[in-house]
Amino acid sequence: MEYKLYKEPDLEDDHPTWSVIMSALNDLDPDQRAPVVTLFASKDGEDTDHLQFQYAAGDQDGEVRLFFWLSITDDDEEEKLYSYTAKDMDEVKEIFYNYFMRHEFPDLQNWDDNTNDWEKSEKLCMRINIFKESYKTTRPNGKEIYKGFGFKHLSDVTQYYVHQNNQSETGTTSLCQPIGESLVLFLSIMSNIINGKDAFGDYSYNEERDLFYMQFQIPNDWHTVRIVDENICSYKVHLDDASIYFGAYTKDDKFIKADTIEPLAKYYKLLPCFAVLLAKEMETNSDFSMLVENFVESPAPDIFVNLHEDFYQNHKIEEHYLNYSQLPEFNPAKYISCLAMHEAIRENKNSALQSHNQEYVRFGKECFCKEYRSLVPALGAELELQSELIPLCNAVQKGDCRAVLFHGPAGTGKTIACKLICQNIALPIMDTVNCTENLDEFIFGKYIPQNENIVFMESYVAKAVRFGGAVVFEEINFAKPQYLAFLNSLLDDNGFIRLDSGEIIRRHTNFRFFATMNLGYFGTKELNQALFNRFHAIVELAALPDDSIRKMLAARVPNCVLFVDKMLGVYHKLKKKIESEELEIVISPRNLENWARLAQYEGYVRASEKTIIPIAKNDRTLEAAIKGIIYLYKWS
Repeated sequence: MEYKLYKEPDLEDDHPTWSVIMSALNDLDPDQRAPVVTLFASKDGEDTDHLQFQYAAGDQDGEVRLFFWLSITDDDEEEKLYSYTAKDMDEVKEIFYNYFMRHEFPDLQNWDDNTNDWEKSEKLCMRINIFKESYKTTRPNGKEIYKGFGFKHLSDVTQYYVHQNNQSETGTTSLCQPIGESLVLFLSIMSNIINGKDAFGDYSYNEERDLFYMQFQIPNDWHTVRIVDENICSYKVHLDDASIYFGAYTKDDKFIKADTIEPLAKYYKLLPCFAVLLAKEMETNSDFSMLVENFVESPAPDIFVNLHEDFYQNHKIEEHYLNYSQLPEFNPAKYISCLAMHEAIRENKNSALQSHNQEYVRFGKECFCKEYRSLVPALGAELELQSELIPLCNAVQKGDCRAVLFHGPAGTGKTIACKLICQNIALPIMDTVNCTENLDEFIFGKYIPQNENIVFMESYVAKAVRFGGAVVFEEINFAKPQYLAFLNSLLDDNGFIRLDSGEIIRRHTNFRFFATMNLGYFGTKELNQALFNRFHAIVELAALPDDSIRKMLAARVPNCVLFVDKMLGVYHKLKKKIESEELEIVISPRNLENWARLAQYEGYVRASEKTIIPIAKNDRTLEAAIKGIIYLYKWS
């Protein structure tokens, strides 16, 4: 039998010898924080059976205690947990020797069976995989996850999400009640914090984000439905590396002793422990944090499943020391409060919004001739300019911002933003130039035969410079640099252009220049720094929020309303796959619109073969993965 040895804090050995084990035992110091030696018995590649020893000084008397835990799986595939206190180090070494050298278990008649008794953990500070335990644990009064979209303990939610690290034999995703209800509680806390409602909880963390402190009140309805005993009114939790210290308190903030109330058994310990681990995940995992914020903004079952499964899969092999005890007074001086941080964020947002609450300043009719006024964009009501861009509109109209560059990934509405700005300030768009195809040496016009003469015909770009109006250069970083050189002189303080006819046109007071670009796409080039510096505003547009996409799809393809949430589920799953695997493909709201339009005629599954799956660019493996995501949903 092969063994693996793990000693906190500094030794991992996949092939230990007896001398290595002896050295690990001899080096233990009770003054260390939770010094532990664990010997895993390799069994079918799984670390099921293991012998664990802790050398600890008692909190009250300082006396050194020699604690053992033995975890074994019996013939019925049930995990058993035994504990024992050795009388001296010689007995400790004898137990290890028999286990390692002779492959013999200790005489368990003298050991305590703790399989169903977590109360021992309050005294012994056991190391436990609470993620594994959570799937074995349910509330005695029902299996439904409270406020969890109707999901129950071990609900199959494969149709919503399958994590890439899912290692279940069936490849399915399932939820468990302890993690699910802890997540519900945590999301409720975060919703109140983010939205500025009456906060019933908060967490704090140090700069290194390895120490977390959390305290929260139990909502009254959780007492009513008997999830938490009415005597437990609040929890306080401290996370220090792998150790979780937590205590339950009355409404008078008095610590509840472990042996005085039944709900401090297994299930009720998991709620505060998972809550503080979720707080840490929030602060150390940006993807998870973004999902939490998406859920707070628009709660949905697929995001809930995603959060639950990501949390579980990211930490399913971790073990923690659980210590139920009265926590010392918390000193917030060196900690960052989540509640205080979001209060500052809201204050800054509110301050910024004050400048957004202004009306658009529009060009008068006298500024442009009737022919050019007809070129002012007229977009559908479903398209709205982001409120934070309203001040930019007025800066453009006043001439303080003559050149604007929008950048961001495909589908974020860069060109639409240019048109909305011009629509709101009554600025005609004289020409839109696709730099991938149309930008050449004839950008200002060309000589053409007219009757018996050769005359110079100005382009609408030149007319915009001469008479005023806007031009939009789409995907400007696809253009060849030599064909952009004229922009340096055009966008200078005393802007001008020189036509092939030799005429010099001075830039009109009402000329405006807009450009868009995607960064890092194949075929793009880096803008010349001199040109880059000539833009008065450079705006990065983030991905459109779900509400904007939903509103756009509903307005343009009303028949898709019943399927929009599923389409958005596919959209987010594909975006996550693209980002995590750094794929050179793009999915945008345009793809969703094309999908919805075609689905009116042949259904969503077949329509996806012509609109969504082709983004894989003939990569058969990726095509199969996209199909798998689409097939998770029911489309009829």
